[in-house]
Amino acid sequence: MTLLALLNTPSFPEAKCMDSDPDFFFPVSQVELEQRLERLRAMCGSCIHQAPCRAFSITNQEEHGFWGGLTAEERSHLINRESGINTKEAGTRRFREIQEYLSKGLDKHQIAAIFKVKVQSIDRTLERAKKKGLAQ
Repeated sequence: MTLLALLNTPSFPEAKCMDSDPDFFFPVSQVELEQRLERLRAMCGSCIHQAPCRAFSITNQEEHGFWGGLTAEERSHLINRESGINTKEAGTRRFREIQEYLSKGLDKHQIAAIFKVKVQSIDRTLERAKKKGLAQ
């Protein structure tokens, strides 16, 4: 999520996900996603905020996590079809933002607070970037 998107994130106080660990919606592997998918779909499918959540994730080109009843892969197909976005370029956005904050002297805890995620989410993003050859 970009900083601008984070600042503009709509509030869904009655959303089904509000009582859940946010990391549940960001599986780190395909296996983890498959293990959670049925529960994720059930939770989002019965949520009154499913449509605006999905619209937010597509508009802001969220490339990770489960939003509005859709996986990242499902959203990427919609984003590509609707806007012609190059997802390989978009895939580095969060990593670049983290790198920028790190270069300014912020630590992972401060960055996690900015993105409203757990430090483990920052670590996973950095690890994925390393695997892609983006991290130095």
